[in-house]
Amino acid sequence: MSAWKLSPLAIALVSAQSFAVQPVGVAMGSGFTLLPNVETTIESNDNIYAQNSDVVSSTLTRVAPSFSLKGDMGQFKLGSSYTLEQGIYDKNSDDDYIDQNLSVGGDYELNARNQLTADAVYNVGHDARGSAKGAEGSVSAKPDEFNEVTAGIGYTFGSESAPFNLDLSAKSYQKRYDNNESVTETREHDKVSVAAKLAYTVSSATNLLLSVSSTDIDYQVTSDREGTENTVLVGASWDISGATTGEFKIGVSEREFDQADIDTETNLNWEGNLTWQPLSYSTVTVTTSQASSETSGAGDFINSSYSLVSWDHEYTNFVSAGIKASYGEDEYENSADDRNDINTAYGVQATYSPRSFLDVTVAYDLEERNSNVANLDSEANIFSLGLTLAL
Repeated sequence: MSAWKLSPLAIALVSAQSFAVQPVGVAMGSGFTLLPNVETTIESNDNIYAQNSDVVSSTLTRVAPSFSLKGDMGQFKLGSSYTLEQGIYDKNSDDDYIDQNLSVGGDYELNARNQLTADAVYNVGHDARGSAKGAEGSVSAKPDEFNEVTAGIGYTFGSESAPFNLDLSAKSYQKRYDNNESVTETREHDKVSVAAKLAYTVSSATNLLLSVSSTDIDYQVTSDREGTENTVLVGASWDISGATTGEFKIGVSEREFDQADIDTETNLNWEGNLTWQPLSYSTVTVTTSQASSETSGAGDFINSSYSLVSWDHEYTNFVSAGIKASYGEDEYENSADDRNDINTAYGVQATYSPRSFLDVTVAYDLEERNSNVANLDSEANIFSLGLTLAL
């Protein structure tokens, strides 16, 4: 089905990782391929709790084996993956963690113009101590452990040659915490969303876009954050000779709360990406967005903006390098202290790939948070050495 293709955002993300290992996989028969992978990283962080003073440094060792199983059975395509990540801190074993992620998804092509999709994700993760947005810098005795369940279905009508293409989708999301209940129980929530996306072909290189979505938000303990968020975005996507691709949409979101005494919030929203590849071995990527997210403490929700610029360049068949810079702003709506955080990050990375199945990566990142709330400013220098193996 010609309409079945990566979105411009997905293309941008793939391009940014184009120098990663290229696994061949193990043929399992009947159209299935198994792709094992393992990543090991040693990371030195001079402020692991993102504190303003009395900072603590530590070395973190991560080991993350994973595998994905992909099946191609003509009209039906299936994909699944599992990742287990263990993190070990040399400073304090209380910060150690084990995360898991299991995902499965499938696409069924009914005919040249109709396609069905379904996916589900089960994620066991954690908020590293001091990392939870809105937690006012508090550090619990142990990382906040949680589990997330996401399930979605979708329907696509259209084709690459059709003037109109329509995507309809529905998704549910649930988040629950397993420890530190005194501070985490107010973060537990459910979301159910429906969305429709319409694309109109203007030319072979340009589409006009319309996106409409509605999300119902329900919290388990607190009720003052519950409500409905409706978003409308309009924009365009483009592909100019394959060298420049992108998408940009802008519009408004309205967050209406169930409690009558809390005013409805209307905010400007946007999402966009641009990938420029002046040379086959050099890629510049720009992503930007503004949308709401759930808070871990302060305010009713967070109005977040984020922009990232990155450049990846392949110097030889074995050596590549990249730089990146990001800027973000988090406004904690209706917080008692009118909290506003500005987050900046800068990074450089070099990768040596002596074989298609092996990457050795060295990286440095500087992360800074400047807040109008006292004692929430922080700065961290992170050095890392990583090894990736794939079959």
